[in-house]
Amino acid sequence: MKTIVFSSDHGGFVLKQQLIEYVESKGYKTLDLGPSNGEESVSYALYGKKLATEISKNLDTQVGVGICGTGLGISYALNRSKKIRAARVCNTNDAMLAKQHNNANVLVFGGRFTKLQDAKAMFDIFMETEFEGGRHISRIDELDK
Repeated sequence: MKTIVFSSDHGGFVLKQQLIEYVESKGYKTLDLGPSNGEESVSYALYGKKLATEISKNLDTQVGVGICGTGLGISYALNRSKKIRAARVCNTNDAMLAKQHNNANVLVFGGRFTKLQDAKAMFDIFMETEFEGGRHISRIDELDK
């Protein structure tokens, strides 16, 4: 079972903490890269880079969850790193296709706009979905060239 690695900025802190609790209740091991509170403003760029660095070292054993206020900023930071395919998702169909067609390895949420129940459903479908491979492999390889 893969370790789920979490990172957020202050805008995603509350959802991050709630999702960690949920993910652990499902039997997953978690790693929280911070921040440790949501009271002080912190950079999505910094926490996105921390998450990308961690996932890049352990692609076969870890999946990332990044959360900022909108999900946009942290996804930009994450996707600057080779081998990272961060998908900002808004519904279960997005989550399924992110894994099925793009083999996403980081799931991204907007903490200010994503309800916990929706985030749980998107996480579950993401983890249950298999990468389709085939015609999608060459497209994914192009991203890291």
